[in-house]
Parts: sequence; structure tokens; C-alpha cells
Amino acid sequence: MRLFLKGIMKRLSKSQRRMIINIAFIIGTLLLMLYLISQAGDLGQMAQAFQTINLLWLVGAVACFSLHVLIEGLSIFLFFRYQQVKVGLGSCSLVGLIGIFYSNITPAATGGQPMQVFALKKRGVPPGVGTSALAVKFFCWQCALLAVGAVLWALFGSFVHQVLGRTVWLVVVGFFLNSLMVAAVIMLAISRNLVRAIIIFLVNLAHKVKLVKDVAKTSSRMDAALNDFHASVEILTKQPLQFLSLLGLSVLQVTALMSVIYFVYRGFGLAETPYMRLLTIQFLLYITASFTPLPGASGAQEGGFYLFFKSFFPDGTLFAALLIWRFISYYLFIIVGFFAVVIDQTYARRHRDKGPPATGWSAKP
Repeated sequence: MRLFLKGIMKRLSKSQRRMIINIAFIIGTLLLMLYLISQAGDLGQMAQAFQTINLLWLVGAVACFSLHVLIEGLSIFLFFRYQQVKVGLGSCSLVGLIGIFYSNITPAATGGQPMQVFALKKRGVPPGVGTSALAVKFFCWQCALLAVGAVLWALFGSFVHQVLGRTVWLVVVGFFLNSLMVAAVIMLAISRNLVRAIIIFLVNLAHKVKLVKDVAKTSSRMDAALNDFHASVEILTKQPLQFLSLLGLSVLQVTALMSVIYFVYRGFGLAETPYMRLLTIQFLLYITASFTPLPGASGAQEGGFYLFFKSFFPDGTLFAALLIWRFISYYLFIIVGFFAVVIDQTYARRHRDKGPPATGWSAKP
């Protein structure tokens, strides 16, 4: 059996092996979480909690998930409309799900955007334009996450201190790390010469370790993508209302995802803590755990849920709530995203021999 599995792994590409390892890690984390929950909690109480849950509230949680997915594709579609790039809403939604899938199965969500750029390229979108769309979307998401989180923390500061106590420093670290990513996107957008210098350095380094054969060709291709990127971003900066519309969608999207916890909470018949306070703690948990360098921030999210929400759920419902919340806010994304990847691969096979589609790309404001 061991030799059989070894033979199969040898036949797979490096990226396929990496994906299998990441998925195995996710499944292993899930099994470990179930084991630890079974050891830490009363299984009888958990079973009773599952039996008493109100399914209508869980429908609300799934609706929050669906709204998040809908806005994911809508944001990409709207950016392309502003940039005069002809890509349908269905394709943008599919690309959004592809990004969600790969982000959730790769460490630090590093696989999502490259796979989205590749999927957009198959639909005729230049890599620089696709990268700019995703960079702007990521920037809007991060700004929305940090801004709403900071406002809620300011409004409910005493409540946050009461719940988290000395562990508030973890939230401070989370804000700092997320802010670094925002700064990186800003630098990429405004400092073209610095970014070009970094690209040249990385291409030369890759050439020395034999990852790149033709330095001039690779540098030229990446420079062209950089020019497309800046052309797209410059158009957006000259139209602040367009940026604000994308930022507004991001605020709605991130709030929808963070609201899942409230519906899970109410599903167990609990109503003592108001929506805004639960939303505040969920925002701070996400900010704190989001940069854990593991697929889906596994471990940090589950441990953070126990640390941040243990005072809101009675002992009999805490671990049941954790399982439901984690399934809707993480595993359900992987399931739906997997089907999007399958559909995209089917699309690629059907269009492989038809040549690249027309892009409709225009750099006019």
C-alpha cells in the first residue's frame, strides 16, 4: 500500500502533490479538532445541543455565507466594468469561488490570487489587469476589515476588555500584521520604480537558482503586467466614487461573513448578547487569527473561538457551536469552491483549441 501511494505521488505534478498535502492537513486538523472536542466536552450534552438547535437560524447563517460569495464575484465584475473589460458576472463569480477555494487550502491564503489570475487569463483578461482587480479587491477587503473592526472596538472597548482581558494584545498584533498588507498594496500602487527594481532583483535571483531561463523575456513580460496593473489602478484613483463603491461592497461582504456567529448563537436559543457585541468579538477574532500561516488559519481560528466566545455559550453548546460555525465559515467555502474548480477545468478543456478570447480591455478612464 505504501509503495502504491508512493507511485501515485510520483506521477503527480509538484502543484498537485502540494494540494493533496494541504487538503490532507485540513482533514487532519478537522479530525484533531473533533478528537479534542470529544475529550474536552460532554458528548451527551453536545448531542442534546445539536437536537435542540433551531434550523431557521442556521438558514440565516447560510444566507450570510451566500451573500459573502455573491459579493465576491460582484466586486470583481464591477471592477472590470469600471475598467471596460468584458467579463460576465457568472465568470467573475466562478473566479471568486476559485480564489476562495485555493485561499482556504493553501498556507497564509497564498494560492488564491495566482489561481484567479490564471482563470481570468483563460477568459481573455491580461494578467496585469487581473492582478490589479484582485489587488484592489484585497485592499478594499483589508480596509473594510480593519476600519469596521476598529470602529466596533472603539464603541465597545470596555466590553472587549471584559471578554478578552489581558489577551487583548493578540488583537493588537493582528491589527498590525493586517495593516502591513495594506501598506504593501499601497506601495505597489504608487511606487512603480521600487516595484520594478524588486521584480528585476527577483528575476535575477530566480535565474541564478535556475528557475528562470530567459531573464530579458521574463522581465519584459512582468514589466508589461506591471504597466497594466498601474494603468488599472490609476483609472480607479481618478474615479474616487468607483473606489468607494467597491469599498462599500467590501464592508457589506466582510460584515456578512462575521455575522454567521450571531445566527449560530441564536440557533441555540441564546439571546442575552446583542448582535453588535457578538459582531465586535467576531471581527477581532478574525483579525487576530487571519495571518496564521496555515490553511484557513486552522488551529488559530478554533482556539480563538474557544478563547473569545467561551463566555457566550454554555458548556453544553460551546463545542457544538464551534463545529457549526467553522463548517459554515470555512469548510463550506472549500466544498463550494471545489465544484467551481471542477467547472473551470471543464471550461478550460472545452476552450483549449479555440484560441484566446477577445479581451475587450481598454485603458481609457
